[in-house]
Amino acid sequence: MKTLFIPIFIITGFLFTSKIIANVNPDRNIKAFRITEEIKIDGLLSEDVWKNAEKASGFVQTEPTPGLPATFDTDAYFLYDNNAVYIGAKMNDPEPDKILKELSLRDQTGNADNFSVFFDTYKSGLNGFLFLVTASGVQYEAVVTNNNDDVNWNAIWESAVSQGEDGWYVEIKIPYSSLRFPSGSLQDWHIQFGREVRRYRETSYWAPIDPTIAGWVQQSGKVTNIENIKSPVRLSLTPYVSGYLNTTYDPGNTDNKLTTGNAYSAGLDLKYGLNDAFTLDMTLVPDFGQVISDRQVLNLTPFEVFFEDNRQFFTEGTELFNRGNIFYSRRIGGRPLNFSYVASQLKSGESIIENPEISQLFNATKISGRTSSGTGIGFFNAFVGEENAVVRAEDGSERSIKTNPLTNYNALVVDQNLRNNSFVSLMNTNVYRLGADYDANVTGGFFNIKTKDQKYFIGGSGVLSQKLYNETTERGHTYNFALGKISGNWTYEAGHGVESDKYDPNDMGFLLSPNEQYYYIEGGHTQYKPKNEKLQQVRFSASSVYSRLYKPDVFTDFNIELESFILYKSRFAVGFNSRLEPVRTFDYFEPRTGDFSRFMTWPTNYTAGGFVSSDYRKPFAYDIRLSYRYFDADHRNNTNIVLAPRFRFSDQLSIFTSTTLSIINFEPGYVNKNLADSPISGLGENDILFGNRNRLIIENSITGRFIFNAIMGINLRVRHYWDKVRYQEFGRLDDEGYVAVTPYKGLNAKDEPIFDRNVNIFNIDLQYNWRFAPGSDVIFVWKNQIFNSDKQYERDYLANLGGLFDSVQTNNFSIRFLYFLDYLYLFPRKDV
Repeated sequence: MKTLFIPIFIITGFLFTSKIIANVNPDRNIKAFRITEEIKIDGLLSEDVWKNAEKASGFVQTEPTPGLPATFDTDAYFLYDNNAVYIGAKMNDPEPDKILKELSLRDQTGNADNFSVFFDTYKSGLNGFLFLVTASGVQYEAVVTNNNDDVNWNAIWESAVSQGEDGWYVEIKIPYSSLRFPSGSLQDWHIQFGREVRRYRETSYWAPIDPTIAGWVQQSGKVTNIENIKSPVRLSLTPYVSGYLNTTYDPGNTDNKLTTGNAYSAGLDLKYGLNDAFTLDMTLVPDFGQVISDRQVLNLTPFEVFFEDNRQFFTEGTELFNRGNIFYSRRIGGRPLNFSYVASQLKSGESIIENPEISQLFNATKISGRTSSGTGIGFFNAFVGEENAVVRAEDGSERSIKTNPLTNYNALVVDQNLRNNSFVSLMNTNVYRLGADYDANVTGGFFNIKTKDQKYFIGGSGVLSQKLYNETTERGHTYNFALGKISGNWTYEAGHGVESDKYDPNDMGFLLSPNEQYYYIEGGHTQYKPKNEKLQQVRFSASSVYSRLYKPDVFTDFNIELESFILYKSRFAVGFNSRLEPVRTFDYFEPRTGDFSRFMTWPTNYTAGGFVSSDYRKPFAYDIRLSYRYFDADHRNNTNIVLAPRFRFSDQLSIFTSTTLSIINFEPGYVNKNLADSPISGLGENDILFGNRNRLIIENSITGRFIFNAIMGINLRVRHYWDKVRYQEFGRLDDEGYVAVTPYKGLNAKDEPIFDRNVNIFNIDLQYNWRFAPGSDVIFVWKNQIFNSDKQYERDYLANLGGLFDSVQTNNFSIRFLYFLDYLYLFPRKDV
């Protein structure tokens, strides 16, 4: 019988029922001005009502010199009516022909001047909504949570820019359906206006932001006299229809080199405002076929590779769930639970005909919002369908093997803002699988408490994981806490954390490895006004980590790191870093015993590296990173080089390139002895096979973008990853954690290397996007992929690249139409 234990957290923060109002800059206040006439969003500010509105001016620099008045004056205005907020701004500039106006993709600022407005409607000091417009008219919006921007959030709003002899202008209309605010006949919000003069790399704000104070949201100003506004019926539908053409080209198939197929799909996204604070989001029959390709690599470690989720529904509006890595949306609709076990269930003479690599997501729903008392609530629910592999016997008969049961994923989080921009959260995730497969549940509490002056904090978390089988329940836990000084030129922090050996949140979360405990300390000093007039910022920091296994309680690692960063006013930056492991350390994961009874020994080693970065305002700029790692062992060392030049040919065309070269010499690692075609001499049944290998990894990528205008652009990414692995010697892992070399050469009966790898991964991702109406898009995508693993170890890079296209390659061409329907636009409020 599956038994679930729900821990009870007594968290005092949830007892706060009064409104938590953050302090703001008392010298920065602006009165909102109600209007009844229509505003045309054309970037001209030609209506008389703009002249009647109170002006926000006197912007102050944050960069390059905090506290100085902005070089040019900026005037911002706040209007509102029954349906929307209107923001107007005049950015004075005596040399308007020098205003930088590079076009970019939406939610990117590029090399362009910009103006922004931020609303903290609940006066939390932590959260809010950010809207930004560049001088080229490109929109950028983000939801801000705990002072961090989340650009995955998408809102529907209007903006326009214009340029005159004395600078440039912007007009913004933000419907109330794109904001969340409390009910009340008379309101005041926290607000911030910002401007960047790109050619000077100068950023200034209406309410001054002191970079030595942790957090910027609480440093906002205030807008008052907002009267008799109501949250509208927030209902929108975004139906879509998409079509796909898929091709596979196999040069080795002489009978049919090219195969094709097509598919069609249609679905719907829905948003509905349950009240003034909470929103329901739902996706029905979602289609994620146009998501950009993952940056796949050859993984020789015992750990899972982490990939970001690029599916919009799972990235937008999920900021409340970002607690303790117990919500990882890639799990939902990902690889079937028993995908890897199909081969072990084959009967004699059977072969796998079909084994789906992803599970079908039927629908997903989320509810999120925050009350006027600062309580944020998020709920997520999704259903994933059953999947089956198909195997075929020698006589042609087929049978199916279930790889994934019908599965329900859900998560619930309650987050309470506390005084002094602090918070406390409680979160639960649950995975329910129909049938005999196990279920999973994770519950955690998180807190961060700051002092009134924002200088000091104490924070931590505690999480319980449970895997519920029919007869037993496996429980694990993790906890951590930290305290330190987070504001001022000097900052420091110390903390401790534990992950038990049975802790496993990975049914819906992400954890590289459990069974660890650690202690750390770190500190640094930042100068925002260096004495050297050529410098803009100088930072030095140091940290140290001491770690052990949780069970058995044995030492694993100790390291010391030093870092420095120097930024010149010319925007040239340079940095240096070093890492020292002054004692032998022990890796209990690489032997892959499962019971942590064996370890691999790492000799003393140190790493030294650095980087330079040039001024991105120039048509040609670059980043260069170098590092070298030395081991106190024969032949063993690592070298890593990254070259990333970028070219801006015009305000419409830019190309970004990156080349990464990694040379890894004599790296010891686990080898799967079961792949050998005969018993290995000198290796006992319980011995672990290891090898010392050389790796050459070269990764090249080119990203190009051509932007026609603020609503239409093309983005292209081409990536080639090459990883050549050559084993130099083999041996058993001895009791001291070293490779005891044996005569075994790792060859098969044909004297061919068994374990050497020559892996190529090639991707093309091209996307054309046209936003033909607010929230409505036409998107065309071409995706090409080649994955090849062969034995051409002697090829150089160019020969290897040339041979890549003799491999099987797949192409996916798709087009999607989305149309946004908003109740507020169809039925605006007319009453005054």
